[in-house]
Amino acid sequence: MWVRPPPRARSDVGHVQSRVTTRSSLFPEGRSHTRAPGRPRSWRGTVAKVRIVEATLARVPLALVGPLHTSSGTHSARSATLIAVVLDDGSVGWGENVSPEEDFYTGETSSTSVRAMRGDLLGGIVDREFGAPSELDASWWGTTEFPMARCAVESAVWDAWCRGRGIALATALGGSPGDVAVGAVVGLHPSAADTVTEALARVAEGYRHLKLKIARGRDREVVAAVRDAVGPGASLSVDANGAYSADDVGLLAGLAEVGVDLVEQPFAPGDLAASGQLSATRSVKVGLDESIMTMCDLDLALTAGAVDAVNVKPSRLGGLGAAVGILERCRAEGLDAWIGGMLESGVGRAAALALATHPACTLAPDLSASARYFEHDVTEPFVLADGRLRVPATAGIGREPLSEMITGAAMEALP
Repeated sequence: MWVRPPPRARSDVGHVQSRVTTRSSLFPEGRSHTRAPGRPRSWRGTVAKVRIVEATLARVPLALVGPLHTSSGTHSARSATLIAVVLDDGSVGWGENVSPEEDFYTGETSSTSVRAMRGDLLGGIVDREFGAPSELDASWWGTTEFPMARCAVESAVWDAWCRGRGIALATALGGSPGDVAVGAVVGLHPSAADTVTEALARVAEGYRHLKLKIARGRDREVVAAVRDAVGPGASLSVDANGAYSADDVGLLAGLAEVGVDLVEQPFAPGDLAASGQLSATRSVKVGLDESIMTMCDLDLALTAGAVDAVNVKPSRLGGLGAAVGILERCRAEGLDAWIGGMLESGVGRAAALALATHPACTLAPDLSASARYFEHDVTEPFVLADGRLRVPATAGIGREPLSEMITGAAMEALP
């Protein structure tokens, strides 16, 4: 049994979102990704205004090392949809649109998301001046739709802005570069034996936290088998992807008996009543993912007593700034929080890892090493060392796409 800690004193924190249209241009080889010598390094205090002058879209196919199985389907391929923006100070920044090919998560697909980026989304902020990415609030976008597209553009702006000032993204978001202990996701398998095999492989690689995908009929027995196999050295949580109903509260609460600390998204996103019932058992923590799309959603979940932890995904929330706002609210309310993964390439993973250093992140992020999913990443890979990934201390996200991965990719200048 666990007891939620009392809320901490609240602090008002800036909220970031953004918006962009499409300009066009393939970035010339050799263009610097950091600011030119002698340009102002404003960050705190007086802030020099900048504006976006170019945006370019790149789609890079990536081969997965193996399919990922969840209760919502099997994912066997991935294309990294990258956006690069150029600021008028010459700084270049990269972001990633992680929207899936099919409509199984939030309703935003890669086709609808890219269409939004090609259309009015980018146009609202190109050539408009701003002092810092935190100024790019919802009023710039003119819409609350397409959070993954907005996040991609905003992330690129953050990267470029940080590079122009010589600061790491982690620092700009309230954290600090260093090592982050990360977790691994174990997919849904046909049998408990197959799940155990993958779990043991992840532990052997150095992961000390495992998140097991579960579904009806593949839950308690599977989790118990994994717990017996990996022993007490690894913590376990489960992700149901909304596959259960209020009738299953007892079953899910009973997972505490086989070593589960947290159940993520146990019920449909709108079923806060069932989540509240499970949380009230105090057997396992209830972590919400799809249920929390906005700060208002978090307000509703708190009022319903339906949330103990939040999976914070910038792409689901509409940007890094919105994610920081949710993290600060979690800290004020005494909730646990962690950064979720969306099969990001190195570009998106670098930004997510920077966010994972925020002090409100109390649980291991779902951000595995590059080799966990990709045969070849688009950037220098993130390598696991003693269960941890290194968060770059260099300016911006600390990663750029490798030339050999971008060469031959479909490039599109966004007007």
